[in-house]
Amino acid sequence: MSTYKKLTTIAAVAALAIGLAACGGGDDTTMEMPPPPPPPTPYEMAVTNIAAADTEEAAQAAYDAVKDDVTAAQGEMLQMRVDARIAAIQMAARADAQKMALADAAGAIDTSDLSTQALVDAARMAIADLRQALTDAADVSEADKAMYMMQLTDAVDAVDMAQGGIDTATRRMNQMTALSDASDTLQAALSALSGVTPTQAQLDAANAALTDLNTAITAGADLTETEKAPYQREADNAAMPIQTAQQAFEDAEDDAEEVAARAMRITASRLYAGIGSAPLVGTGDGVRTAVYGAQDAPATANQVVVTYDPDVTTAGSTDVTATLREDTKAMVADIAGWTGKRYTHTVPSTVTDRAGDTFEAIVYSNIGDPEEGDKFGQIGVATAGTGYEYGLTAQGETVAGFIWVAANVASSSFDHDAGNKEFKLPSNSVRVMISGSYHGVSGTYYCTPAASSTCAVQVAARGFTLGGTADADNAFTTGGGTWAFKPSNPEARVMEAADTSYASYGWWLHKSANGRTFTASAFVDDKGTADLASGAIIDALSGSATYVGGAAGKYSLFSLTGGTNDAGHFTARATLEADFTNNTAATAITGTIDNFIGADGESRNWTVELMGSRIANDGTFADADDGTQWTIDGQPARAGGEWSGSLREVGTDGVPAVATGTFHSVYALDGRMVGAFGANKQ
Repeated sequence: MSTYKKLTTIAAVAALAIGLAACGGGDDTTMEMPPPPPPPTPYEMAVTNIAAADTEEAAQAAYDAVKDDVTAAQGEMLQMRVDARIAAIQMAARADAQKMALADAAGAIDTSDLSTQALVDAARMAIADLRQALTDAADVSEADKAMYMMQLTDAVDAVDMAQGGIDTATRRMNQMTALSDASDTLQAALSALSGVTPTQAQLDAANAALTDLNTAITAGADLTETEKAPYQREADNAAMPIQTAQQAFEDAEDDAEEVAARAMRITASRLYAGIGSAPLVGTGDGVRTAVYGAQDAPATANQVVVTYDPDVTTAGSTDVTATLREDTKAMVADIAGWTGKRYTHTVPSTVTDRAGDTFEAIVYSNIGDPEEGDKFGQIGVATAGTGYEYGLTAQGETVAGFIWVAANVASSSFDHDAGNKEFKLPSNSVRVMISGSYHGVSGTYYCTPAASSTCAVQVAARGFTLGGTADADNAFTTGGGTWAFKPSNPEARVMEAADTSYASYGWWLHKSANGRTFTASAFVDDKGTADLASGAIIDALSGSATYVGGAAGKYSLFSLTGGTNDAGHFTARATLEADFTNNTAATAITGTIDNFIGADGESRNWTVELMGSRIANDGTFADADDGTQWTIDGQPARAGGEWSGSLREVGTDGVPAVATGTFHSVYALDGRMVGAFGANKQ
């Protein structure tokens, strides 16, 4: 029996009992009672119980108790009420949690002390937490959240006010630090100017420091005028010592410029006299020439040999001759693809004639790069005296009787100017060991000393002779030891010379030991079988050719009347035009030297016209009458001077591929120039 039916039965019995009691007295009067209210239906009881449920389980149980006593439609409505009650219970739970989160977040905000940035930052984090809690409190009414919104607003205002104060204090501190630092820098800069002739760098530092201090004063917007006043006075007072130092610098610079101008005037005077006349090739009085070699064969060793007659007025006077060796540390820029090298020589103090004199030469050549040869350890033995011997012992060292070629011997330890250089045997050693290279292959030189316990090398025309020779300046009595070389890698390739036919040009300068006497000239020197356009070459040609390349030499502009004094070496562009159809005409070949760069590295507005020459059948040429014409800043001098050269290296088309030559030009009575050129057919 269902609960509902049980309740109905009990109600009926109770009503019957009441009725019997009413009939049991002697009173015949009949009292009518109102009918009792009908009992609630199962549906109504479930509705009441669901509404009163305070848990999800109770709400569901209220429906489950009557679900067998209600219709299907009533059951669906009751389940909807259960779901709604459960949703309300859940929302109430969320609201309670959200209210708790709001209370916790609000309680975490502390604005009672915001005196430091850390406290302000902590308060900002707490404010952010409360703001997030308000955002998350979706189930809390606006009325319940109003208190927290007000607390949030008050906290934000308090933090912003505190932050403003801290920011101002921070700015003030930074501005005072900037003023103090700028002041210290300025005082140090002024101290560097005191009592000395300043440099430009010191003046720049002082001016920059003063600018920085003035900038710091202007930027001190949060400082009072009283706080900035001492720094402003410092800036105002700094102007005068800086101006005084600037004047001292300018006076010193004027003096330095005068000294430099005087030195340049002296150099220009000496080089003007030293350039003298045009280069002459050959022997005898007046010759000024040089020869150059850069290959391995002794006949063309890597050197420049300068020869000239210092006394052109006396027939048969003794020529000056000097052998210049490559300055391997010097960097000489290539010109138009021609490789540049520097050569020098200082006459030793032990030489009685011209001791201390110096020679310098710059050479440009079209020698190709070396090429790889055979492997060091695999080349066979050549005929003695005509080649190289590359045999190696089982230990990987050169065999006894190795044919040493001085030009292939290289080591920084061997470098010296002349004569022998000796190496003592280290204690507890049986051999001297020196790092170096042979024929371009790196390795180690080993020397077993002679009885004197000394190993030696001697400067050769190029490279070094191992073992040296006895001489008066650096003598040893029992030889310079027995040398061997061990390549680091026997499989490494030797470097062969790229070619033995090449063209070269350059200039040379000789200075006396006291620096008062200069002699300068230019030269061309070409090696190999293709040096000239030999035979009936030119007469067989027709048409024209253009040759473009570079030029280099020495120049001097010298004036005693306040004009320009400028002297030194130059580089330039060389352009030649050859007319083979009319090779016998006086203007068959002409040229222009331009794009000058002077000794100071600055460009010069100069041109030198090579006025014209016939072309001989062997390719040589020399100016006919006019020589050259030097133009400075658009003002040409009268034609004069000389130039000459030759066409070389006949190509497969039958036309010479290279033009080389020298030139000598004058500019009125103030200028002299001597140079050489090398150019390739375009």
